[in-house]
Amino acid sequence: MNTAFATEAREATLKMTPHQKLLMEKRGKKIYLGHEQRKGWSGKLPFYLFWCEDCKQYAKDYPHGHIERRYLLCAHCGVYHNFVPWWVEFALFWQMIRNFFIPPSMRK
Repeated sequence: MNTAFATEAREATLKMTPHQKLLMEKRGKKIYLGHEQRKGWSGKLPFYLFWCEDCKQYAKDYPHGHIERRYLLCAHCGVYHNFVPWWVEFALFWQMIRNFFIPPSMRK
């Protein structure tokens, strides 16, 4: 359990509107909080606030993994939450179709 992220998530929920809370709890929306750079990090990363259905708490985290397998981790219970952008599956499907129908000699 990441207590720093859990505490920051509680603080961030105080600044949220009821509409944002409803979207997170009922529709699984992630709220962008901004970019942060922690001690020892080489750059800034985007942080998101989200609702964990498993432990029924708000959590704060940054995206982990490659774009096609991106996820957020709950700071309270450690459950992985899918965070793959909507267009990635479409792009992977289109690449598969292209590779299937276009001969290798015609690809650039």
